[in-house]
Amino acid sequence: MPAAAQSPMANPWKSLEGISPPVALPMVWRRWLGSDFEPFQRAFLQKRQDIAESFPCPYNCGCWHRLPLRITQPPPDTKLLIPAACQCNPPHCPELRLTLEDVTPWELNWPSLASALRKAFGLNPKIAALGLSGTAQIGSWSADAVPVILTIQIDPKIFRLVVAELAARLKTFILLAPTSQHMDANCQELLTHAQAAFFALDTNVRLTDHGKLQTIKAPGELFAKFTPEPQGTVGEGVARQTFALVKAFQDKSTTRKASLLTVFRFYCVDSLSAAEVARKCHCTPALIFIRLRALRALLGREPAELRQYSTHFQTIEESLSDPRARNIYRKGAIQGDDETEVE
Repeated sequence: MPAAAQSPMANPWKSLEGISPPVALPMVWRRWLGSDFEPFQRAFLQKRQDIAESFPCPYNCGCWHRLPLRITQPPPDTKLLIPAACQCNPPHCPELRLTLEDVTPWELNWPSLASALRKAFGLNPKIAALGLSGTAQIGSWSADAVPVILTIQIDPKIFRLVVAELAARLKTFILLAPTSQHMDANCQELLTHAQAAFFALDTNVRLTDHGKLQTIKAPGELFAKFTPEPQGTVGEGVARQTFALVKAFQDKSTTRKASLLTVFRFYCVDSLSAAEVARKCHCTPALIFIRLRALRALLGREPAELRQYSTHFQTIEESLSDPRARNIYRKGAIQGDDETEVE
C-alpha cells in the first residue's frame, strides 16, 4: 500500500485528494482527518476484507514495517498481535506489534458520500456512471435536470482531462470536487465555454460531529445560475395553482408541527435543504421527508422542481397578506407551530 503524505491541516475533503486511491489504514486516515476521523469514518468509510502488507513507521523514519507474508487473510483470533519488521537498511526501528484493526484498510464508500451530498444540496436522484475514473453523476438540479457531477482526483492533469471530456459531452453541468487545488485558468475556461460551474466541497460543505453534511449557503443561492425562472403568465399561473392546492390542504389539516405549508415555504420558496428545514422547525429530518412525500403526492411533482417558481410564490404571498404576516409566520414556524394570523 503506498504511503500518503501527512496533511498540514486536518480537513475531511483534502484527505480525498491526498490518499490515492482513497484506501488507507486507520493511522493514515487519522493523520489527514484529525478530529473529523470518527464522524467521517462512521459516515463515509467502509472496512475492506483484506489486510495490508505493510504499516507506516510510527517513528517517522520514512520506512514501512513489513507484515509476515503468511498473513494474507484476517487471523481467526482478532486479539492476536501481528509482528511488523522495520524495513530500514540496516533495520534500526523497534519491531511493531499490531492488532487486526491496525492493519485492516478502510476505503471511501462512494454511494454513502453521494447520498449525503445529494441530501445536503437538495438534489433530485439521478445517478449515472460516466466512464471516467473517480467521476460520477450523483444527482440533478432544478426542473432542467442539470447534471451534478462529483470527481475525486489526486493528479491535476487527470482532473483537467475529466473537465475537458465533461465539457465536450455535456451541454451544461455542475461540477463538485473535494477542493479547488486542481482548478486553474484552463479548467475555468473549459467550464465557462460549457456553461458549467465548479464548487469545492471544502468551502461549501461542512461535516457535523454526527457525520452529517450541511451546505454553508442555501443550495438555491449556490446554484441560482442553474435555476430557471419562468417568465410571464405561465410561471405565475403554475405558482398560483400550486400555492392554492397547498393552502387548501393546509386549511383542512390539524397538523401543527412542521405543517405542510411551513415545509413548502421553507423548502420550495426559500430553497432550504431538508436538514435546514428540520432545524428551522425544531423537528427531525425524518418528519420533513414525510412532509415532502406528502407534497409530492399532493402536487404530482418533485418539490425541488417548484423552486424555479420561488419569485412568483413570494409575489403571491405579498399580495395576499399584510407585510407583517410573513415575519409573524417565520416566528411561528421556528416554534414549530402553524402561521399566526395578524389581528
